[in-house]
Amino acid sequence: MKSKKTFLMFLLLMFPLYGILPIGFGYHILEIRTTPEFSKGVFPSSLIYQFNFPVPDLISGSKTELAFRLDNGLEYRRLEQDPDTGEPYGMDPQGKGSFPRDYTVQFDEFNLFFAQGFVNTAFAGEDLVTLRLSIDGRFENAFERFSWMSSPEETEGTFNIRPGAERFPSSSWIGAPELSGDRSAFMISLSAGFEMNFLRNKITRRDGLKLSMLARYSPKQLQLFGVSADYFALKGSLEASYTLFSVKQQGKRDTTWISMVLDNSTSYSYIKGSMVPYFIQAGDIWEIRGPNTEHVITNRSSLTLYGPQINSYDCYPYVMAFFDAGYSFGKLLNSSKEVSLKDFYAAVGMRTEFVIFNIASLYYEIGYVVAPVLNGQRGMIQSFGFSFGI
Repeated sequence: MKSKKTFLMFLLLMFPLYGILPIGFGYHILEIRTTPEFSKGVFPSSLIYQFNFPVPDLISGSKTELAFRLDNGLEYRRLEQDPDTGEPYGMDPQGKGSFPRDYTVQFDEFNLFFAQGFVNTAFAGEDLVTLRLSIDGRFENAFERFSWMSSPEETEGTFNIRPGAERFPSSSWIGAPELSGDRSAFMISLSAGFEMNFLRNKITRRDGLKLSMLARYSPKQLQLFGVSADYFALKGSLEASYTLFSVKQQGKRDTTWISMVLDNSTSYSYIKGSMVPYFIQAGDIWEIRGPNTEHVITNRSSLTLYGPQINSYDCYPYVMAFFDAGYSFGKLLNSSKEVSLKDFYAAVGMRTEFVIFNIASLYYEIGYVVAPVLNGQRGMIQSFGFSFGI
């Protein structure tokens, strides 16, 4: 544990120092995010920032990028599988007590990546094809929720029954390898992928297609401190957009009074491995996480009504109605038993947001889980928060 933190702190301290050296580094805060917990009075979330290396474009007219990105913060999770067997709690609600239970993860993720574009297109204003290579690392440390034992009713946590009495650790942590030992993990992976962009994106008007594919490999031999990851993941996605109508503002370039855009995004993930950490497991849709299976298909269909772009193309309100659906099937991962699953899940909802010069945004979401995972509970969910980026 100490060696993990020492190595991580070295990375976090050394790379910001390069920004003050006279070699032309660019430094950007990309985004500050909150989570739905913000609506419950818990403020923290995560911060993404990036250091751009000053490299020339290798191909004239196409973009070359070399950068180091960091993502630090907190996220809230649920122990979905039994640590000893890997059996999903939702498959056998009897005899599992009040599981599954939530917990908190503090994470630090780095990404050193190289991207090269090919064939700049006037249609999209960007390169038609972009290839990406990266080295990725992620440190995680799990602990109880902030709300644990905050009231007489909250007397049990995920890992502790009461102060000083541990419910876990498990003897094997088959179902959650990133929680083994002292509930911390440092995982390394290699990634390669490409993106084909034929999407004209004018913020409140979008037309075209975007296709992307990413492969991620994290074998046991690549892990520096213990073994909590061993997997191969392949994810592909296809986005399609069409502007149904728009009313342009007179005398202002590329700004609209009102517009409506129809979007659809479909993704497919294939994951194989003996130790698949939580953050790489596929199947997320709005407020739902699918079972940890080999194959996952998700889809979002949305209809967005944009209000007027106020004094600038990047300051505007919008309202979006969406329908999310997912389908997980194949072998259950992180399980001591040969189990195959298939499950359909879906949610419908609405999001309202006000974007302020693409620097900050305020949002509110409300929706209904119409098809929960593994016969779970249906119900209304709402959240609100903000994001900020420079």
